[in-house]
Amino acid sequence: MRITKQFARWALLVSVLAAFSGCGNSPVGPASAGTGGGDPNPAVMGPEVLVVHPDGTTSWTQLPPGGGMPAGSLTDPGATSSKLAVVEQVDGSVGAKMRCGRFYLLIPPGAFVGRGSVTMSMEDSTVMVCDLEIFPAELNNFHEPVKLALSVNDTDASTDTLSIYWHDPSKNEWVDMAVDKDLSNNPETEAAPCPVDMRGVMTELRHFSRYSGGKAGW
Repeated sequence: MRITKQFARWALLVSVLAAFSGCGNSPVGPASAGTGGGDPNPAVMGPEVLVVHPDGTTSWTQLPPGGGMPAGSLTDPGATSSKLAVVEQVDGSVGAKMRCGRFYLLIPPGAFVGRGSVTMSMEDSTVMVCDLEIFPAELNNFHEPVKLALSVNDTDASTDTLSIYWHDPSKNEWVDMAVDKDLSNNPETEAAPCPVDMRGVMTELRHFSRYSGGKAGW
């Protein structure tokens, strides 16, 4: 009887030690490869965005999640301040043409009713990301599509590899937009401030947000 009780105690001790030594089932052991131990909702990186250097050469930079800009300025050393902002009071019945860096905004007559303050801004003029805003905010729902164009004149960039994306804040993701890649002899880009024989891409907007010129097919 004494031997049976000792055997039972040893069996209990062995079972407890086995439970804690099983790494895959241990509460303090590392997660197994098949359990998906990482973030179930990993942050999605933004598209690769065009960077235009002062000498006309181009490269790409990856946007961080959340629609933000790359950490730090990518402006070449010795260059002037890279931030740009343009504000214009626009009569919706007349429309307007605005420029901020390489981005061109073409507001047709009848896009909205009344007058609005339209702002175009770039945190870094070498990185093709542009914020568009209109005040008052209730005007940010256009009756006629507004055109946004990105010029790559005097650069080595190809329009075949370029698209325009908008950041959807409700889903916190970048959306690839349909673009026109042939702007030659386009009547909407012939008037100032667009360059003559403009080479670039253009898309239609129904509202303002953050937009970027990114690598097509991202």
